[in-house]
Amino acid sequence: MEKTPLSAPIEDQWSYAMVFPHNEATVDSTTRTLRPHALEILGRLYSAGIETKLFVSESVSADSQTPSMVICKLRTSEEFLLSEAARINLPMQMDPVKLREIATNGFVGTDGRVIDPFAIAQLKTDKYHPYEHIHMKYDFAPHAQKLYHRRSDNHFFSSTKRLMLLESLIVNVARLNLEQLKADGIILDCFPLHDEVELPVLRAEMTSMVYTTWNAPVLAMKNYFGCKIGLYFAYLVYYSNWLLVAGIAGLTVFMLEACLKTPLLHYVVKNGTSTAEQTIYVVQVYTIPIFGAFIVLWATLFLEGWKRKNSILALEWGTTNIEQVEQLRPQFQGVEAHCSITGAKIKYFSDSEKFWRQLVSWTVLFLLIIIDLAIVALVFYLRYYLMNQHPTWFTINFSGHVVSFSSPICSFVNVFQMNIMYRIYDRISLTMNEYENHATDTEYESHYLIKSIVFNFVNSYAALIYVAMMKKYVEGRCWEEDCFWELRYSLIIIYGVQIVIGNIKEIWIPRLYNKFVGHRSIAMTEIEMKSPVEQQFLKTEYGWKGTFDDTLEMILQFGYSTFFVIAFPLTPLLSYINNVLEIRIDSFRLTNDCRRPVPRNADSLGLWVDVLENMVTFSIITNAFVIFYTHGYLSDIMDVYVWRDVNRPYWDLALFVAFVTTVLLFRACLAMMINDVPAYVDKQLKRQAFLVSKVLDQVVADNDVAKLRELTAADLKAINVIEDEDTSSSATYGSMRFVV
Repeated sequence: MEKTPLSAPIEDQWSYAMVFPHNEATVDSTTRTLRPHALEILGRLYSAGIETKLFVSESVSADSQTPSMVICKLRTSEEFLLSEAARINLPMQMDPVKLREIATNGFVGTDGRVIDPFAIAQLKTDKYHPYEHIHMKYDFAPHAQKLYHRRSDNHFFSSTKRLMLLESLIVNVARLNLEQLKADGIILDCFPLHDEVELPVLRAEMTSMVYTTWNAPVLAMKNYFGCKIGLYFAYLVYYSNWLLVAGIAGLTVFMLEACLKTPLLHYVVKNGTSTAEQTIYVVQVYTIPIFGAFIVLWATLFLEGWKRKNSILALEWGTTNIEQVEQLRPQFQGVEAHCSITGAKIKYFSDSEKFWRQLVSWTVLFLLIIIDLAIVALVFYLRYYLMNQHPTWFTINFSGHVVSFSSPICSFVNVFQMNIMYRIYDRISLTMNEYENHATDTEYESHYLIKSIVFNFVNSYAALIYVAMMKKYVEGRCWEEDCFWELRYSLIIIYGVQIVIGNIKEIWIPRLYNKFVGHRSIAMTEIEMKSPVEQQFLKTEYGWKGTFDDTLEMILQFGYSTFFVIAFPLTPLLSYINNVLEIRIDSFRLTNDCRRPVPRNADSLGLWVDVLENMVTFSIITNAFVIFYTHGYLSDIMDVYVWRDVNRPYWDLALFVAFVTTVLLFRACLAMMINDVPAYVDKQLKRQAFLVSKVLDQVVADNDVAKLRELTAADLKAINVIEDEDTSSSATYGSMRFVV
């Protein structure tokens, strides 16, 4: 396609901003003109069809009266966007009405061949219309132009797709490595600009307290911020809806335990010089194992349900099996070499060197994890010291019963330690991840995810695991002579304080950062910023780390809500209430406190799903241990029914193993019975593949043998005959079809 000149009318708004430092390296102070390297960047942008507009910042540096930066606004015409969409095969949604018309009537192909009608029948059992949620790569073919879905605002592309295409022009056509330019200090940043029309509407919609979690406007977030952030919000909403189910069940159990105080047994426990009274209630005998089994079943069904929901969203958003070509990270170091397959010049980094770097990295990180465990051990030693050496400290007399606060105080100390160690580990793990020298962003983020999960698992749950599984055997006693109740109070304090700290951190830290720190490369005076671009530049950068941290928070919350939930059944309900606010808080941060993130396509949560799989397995083990060991469920039953001469350790172990084995087998059966991709989604994807072969690849009808003879030998080599697996649609277009 011939490019239109830059003097042609450009109706698109300014979409991107590139910020240069206002210094001698960028601007000649004598002639007030740009230096050659900045002019070269502008020349490359011009050659890629991008219009630029330069202006000097209205702010000045804190140490002088010179402007602090030079801002270059970027935009391009729809013609260039269309050309880039065709070059990268951008998936576009098709208009179902027009697609049905061309399928019913047929069309004339680009080579003059007549493509016979290929209408698809719709069955009563179909969830989707045959032409609904069909996505095809953008193509210049004349017959395909009218089939693409048109927006009501007369723009062919959404603002998100415009940003993706403009970034592709900058990176792939203008060949500007933005990360390398930032690392070299040539530019301060290059970022998308908020849409001043769409943003206020989205902010009002997402921060409203009117909608329920099951009616949250996830699609609006996806349309504005892209599929990757849209998937995070979709997961947050889906997870919250399931939390409501578990929360109602937990509230029911909690209310039964609080209201039905019918004792089955009351006895006195003696431990040295101290005594404690304990009572077994009839409700606990039945609710504890039932609720424990319910939670592990709930977690399994939730995860299987999310996989299906994910595949539905990928279909509807057009990201199923989407392919993305990644550039090398500018931080990637290697020697110049030639590819052994293509002969092209590449950066080579040996596998042996990478292995040794990873070995060093993990050695450092494991030392940090050991230090973290040592600090947790010191906190528990402090608790042991206070309770045994100074039992009268931090105690009050409540209704004739002496209550010690040594254990709760140590739980608060543990929370403080968790947050401090997380900050230290996070900084060092990022440094170690850089040291490992990963080639692509995907590889970099995947390795960082593994490092983060390993530490946060230990840091977040070590104290609870110790109370539930080890304290009784290490120290010989628990708070108030009951490890189950100490686990309950520890879970309430640790998780409750984490919720408060997390919300304060998300609301206030970005604002304090913007107010007192600003951009890392600019020292600004306290003046009013009149330019919207300058205001956005000084806002917090969300980036990949923002999505990562938000997802990590929800993953850790899942652990708190499932691992030891029978100790405090209200945990899922507290998580749901927190998430009702979390949806609004995250939306407010993104629409008010942060720059607009670069839109990214994604078809799933990636490795996070594998993390959830392992956490569900661990929740089965922890809940079983708490039921049969921490709470001593079998011991209670034996005491109630006065069973004598029974080998309790043997039966505790037998029931624990039986419970875990049964639930794991049941979970495996559920995973086999429930397909990750629903049948109607799979069917619609097959319809999409068929329609693509007809509309874009222009494959002739299966039963048109005469027209097949007109194909050239080259065409025949490109055609494969495959059997159609969908018997319901075979009546429409035959049991065989040709695809390119």
